[in-house]
Amino acid sequence: MVEIEGYNLPDELYYTDRNLWVKLEPDGTVRVGFNDLAQKLAGKITGVRFFPVGKKVKKDKIFGSVESAKWVERLKAPVSGTIIEVNEELKRNPSLINKDPYGTGWFVRIKPESQEQLEVELSNLAHGKEAVEKFLKEQIKKLVKK
Repeated sequence: MVEIEGYNLPDELYYTDRNLWVKLEPDGTVRVGFNDLAQKLAGKITGVRFFPVGKKVKKDKIFGSVESAKWVERLKAPVSGTIIEVNEELKRNPSLINKDPYGTGWFVRIKPESQEQLEVELSNLAHGKEAVEKFLKEQIKKLVKK
């Protein structure tokens, strides 16, 4: 776990420049959600919208949105593939993102187009203790008002 200035990022996950995390699941799919920095900057999450199960998504293209009292964030897919599961509980209880961003607050699960493409797409994301520390420091510097 990387912890800087009260923001926690598990170093076994992958992170996008839009502060999404990506977790490789044992079945070859990926789970996606907001990292701790994103949910804290957003404040109380009030609503979510995601593309439905079965929808194909492309890396860096919109797959949904998250709303808070402060703003609406358009979510861009970290990998290309097909949405195979949507966290329906977030529609009833979007604050799960704030309470448990790496657990019950996940957004969608995506089946990658191919293992090869997934490896290429993940290679461009922050992963591992040193890379995640550097990433988090840069994101704090860029996004957190002091």
